[in-house]
Amino acid sequence: MKKLSTLVLTALVLVTLAACSTGSASAASTIAIDVNPSIVLELDDNDNVINVILNNEDAATIIGDMDLVGVDYNVALNAIVGSMVANGFISELQNSVLLSVSSDDEQHEVNLLAELAQTINNYLSGSAIEGSIITQSLDFDDDAEALAELLDISEAKAELILEIVELDPRVVVEELALLSINDLNLLLEAKDYQLDGVDKVGTASELSLITAEEAYQAAVLHFELDEATIVEFEVELETEDGIIVYEVELETDNEEYEVYIHAEEGTVYVEMDDDDDDDDDVFPEDALSEEAMMQLVATELNVDLSMVTELEMEAEMDNGVAYYEIEFMYEGQEFELEVDAVNGTFYYQEIETDEDDDDEEEYDEYDDESDDVEDTEEDSLDDTEDETVEEETTETEDTTTES
Repeated sequence: MKKLSTLVLTALVLVTLAACSTGSASAASTIAIDVNPSIVLELDDNDNVINVILNNEDAATIIGDMDLVGVDYNVALNAIVGSMVANGFISELQNSVLLSVSSDDEQHEVNLLAELAQTINNYLSGSAIEGSIITQSLDFDDDAEALAELLDISEAKAELILEIVELDPRVVVEELALLSINDLNLLLEAKDYQLDGVDKVGTASELSLITAEEAYQAAVLHFELDEATIVEFEVELETEDGIIVYEVELETDNEEYEVYIHAEEGTVYVEMDDDDDDDDDVFPEDALSEEAMMQLVATELNVDLSMVTELEMEAEMDNGVAYYEIEFMYEGQEFELEVDAVNGTFYYQEIETDEDDDDEEEYDEYDDESDDVEDTEEDSLDDTEDETVEEETTETEDTTTES
């Protein structure tokens, strides 16, 4: 990943100093709807629309010749979502909507978020689309306004990105800005980010993506490997240059391989080797040692280090942030962690039990057994039909002979 450049940081500071609120002083509440079209509705005390802000060209396409000023907010929202569906911006392939609300009345803001999320969900369900709605409070934060202007994105999207960055500083702001709302939603799910003040319902559509299994097969084919020689592999959804990719790592007895597979096209996006490192930074001197890191992990997760097996640790750098990738087995559970090497922040944590693996194996075995049973039943049915035909033929021949 690329670091946020000094030039961009300087520009962000300058824009922050110049930025001012884009909302109307008379607006009692504000609703922002982002897909790729980005539209803001400003409401009066009676929740009627008093102003419509179009943040990009796609938004102008959505609104068209509709006059929403003076219209009830629910009617306006239905009209906007309907137009987004009709124009193909929301579909089964791109089913995610970012809904952001601000209100002078805190309780009214909570009620609006819940009601409007349900309104969108109901409309999409009626259009045979299983939608996913991300909801957040719109704070009109100075940093978000500055970032929105700098990267030409909506303020609502900027606030969501800043929440992600606060939780995981390894991500690159410019790359997140290039992602669609659906891709951002996919990233939230893949990384299991739990953001303060951000909620979501539904699941981001993966219908436009190849599967993790297909990405794995593409990597195996690219490196011309015999699957039988692969002793370990890992496939994770990531972002690279503002594109959703699968990071595929393969390991044989003799060598390790890493490649990014374009998640939509299924093609090799970039091949990594030991010399490929977006960060030229040296691992910081004040980073915790591996021993100190494992002590921290043991304390945090209540783990007895003497019972840890199959421990693997790797020092990594992303966007100038040093962290450890840690994997180990403990009491029948497999732990996968990503922990900041300096301050000990847990960026990622996944724990799987042997029961999960056993369930998968049992399911596979059940499938095989079911197939065998079906084959046996089909063979038995075929044999029965053959015997019946033979009996009927014999009876016919006997009848003919008697005649």
